[in-house]
Amino acid sequence: MKILRKIIFLLLVISGVILILLPTYSKIKLRDEVQTAVKVIEEVTPEEIKENEAKEQPEEIFNFEQVEEISPTATFLDNRPIDKSLLIGQLVIPSLEMNLCIFKGTTNYNLLRGIGTMKADDKMGEGNYTLAGHNNGDKKLLFGSLMDIKKGAIVRITDKTDIYEYKIYDTKVVESTALDLLENAEANKVGKPIISLMTCDKGTWTSNRFFALGKFVKKYKYDKETMESKE
Repeated sequence: MKILRKIIFLLLVISGVILILLPTYSKIKLRDEVQTAVKVIEEVTPEEIKENEAKEQPEEIFNFEQVEEISPTATFLDNRPIDKSLLIGQLVIPSLEMNLCIFKGTTNYNLLRGIGTMKADDKMGEGNYTLAGHNNGDKKLLFGSLMDIKKGAIVRITDKTDIYEYKIYDTKVVESTALDLLENAEANKVGKPIISLMTCDKGTWTSNRFFALGKFVKKYKYDKETMESKE
């Protein structure tokens, strides 16, 4: 009986330690996944990105409302490698020191490794290019620092053939149901292509969404050094 009690006590202690350390470990693992994805995109060719972009995907992978909050347990258990077939680009925001991979669609898998497109027909440099990412309250992870972006900030996205540069002209917080900012009508109002970057307005559950909107400035040939420049 004493041995059984000792075993139960030991198990309780181990469980308690795991519960305490799990959130910290999960953040480290998540940061590693994001950095690994950026390294993987360096190996992906422009031709592979075009093939990935051309693949038809089920409409449900673009439904952001089905995305689950970042869970330490889910992050801990998700050991799937980076799927190169889902990578379609890269985003850099120099003023936020943000460098993320762009995946096709907003699945839980994609958003634990980078950011995702919200519409099946999105094209860089055309209409309203929409990207969504997680805000888990950590400004060094994913879109955690997006709410710090200022008007005039430069945003670069690339398909590794060209770089598309935008300049932020507006930020706003809206209800999660007010998704008209994702439509091309928003670009029509501005009179030129735009980019819409969306995340939750808090690092915990919230019914609001934060948007950073940028006007298209120019397109030029891809160069890694230029893409990741801090200027």
